[in-house]
Amino acid sequence: MLLISKHQNTQLSADIAIEETDEDKSLITGEVLLGSDQFRAGETVIFGKYAILKLKLKGDDYYFLDEEDVIGVADYRE
Repeated sequence: MLLISKHQNTQLSADIAIEETDEDKSLITGEVLLGSDQFRAGETVIFGKYAILKLKLKGDDYYFLDEEDVIGVADYRE
């Protein structure tokens, strides 16, 4: 699992199917905050909008992403 910071205004359109629904094929980006050997902190990752898990703790939002749900990496910085 990766701890990520979801980018606020970045939504990509894609021609690939995301399993959750055929209607919505949106991808979003986020920055890895706490990574792994494969995805290091500071990298921007691309994933389907339904792949992230949100945890609200003491008023703060935390987002988690399974490494297997990463579609790609980008050099985008927000």
